[in-house]
Amino acid sequence: MEKLYHAVLWILEKSPNGRARLDLAKLLYYSDGVHFQKHAEMITRGDYIHLEDSPYPVKLNEALLFLKEKGHIDAIPKIEGNGIQGFTLRFLKPMEGLVLSREDKRVMMKVIETFRGRVVDENRHYPNLYENYVVTPLFDSIPFSVDRINTKIHVLVQKSLLNLSGKMFRVLFERSE
Repeated sequence: MEKLYHAVLWILEKSPNGRARLDLAKLLYYSDGVHFQKHAEMITRGDYIHLEDSPYPVKLNEALLFLKEKGHIDAIPKIEGNGIQGFTLRFLKPMEGLVLSREDKRVMMKVIETFRGRVVDENRHYPNLYENYVVTPLFDSIPFSVDRINTKIHVLVQKSLLNLSGKMFRVLFERSE
């Protein structure tokens, strides 16, 4: 659970405008997924479930409550013309004893830079991780396994080139069949 606390704080610290709870959940999921693809282990080592609108870390609400009670984060209402439209989580102060490795931070930074604003078009940026979440039945645990995550490729993104963050990357499909 401690790695989840530090991952949440680190993401919020690198997000100057704060993050909505669901965007934070998605950033954690994609960070864990990218890290899993490279190292066969997740950063937070937690379980995710498929909710109606996002992959969601099972222990995220508990982590947010703890971090808010200890004064590390704050929740600010988003007020628009038609009332309160959710809350923005903002970083206030770090926790002692950072347990994230340099590689953990590098992977999370890559995901944060991909989604500078809201977390949208995930199927374009991380097609296999997006499909892994989408094909999981509602309210089921989202499995992280080498066989499932590395072989899923979203049909709509089978192109030779993708434009990511203004740079061109070649997309290689090891198993496109």
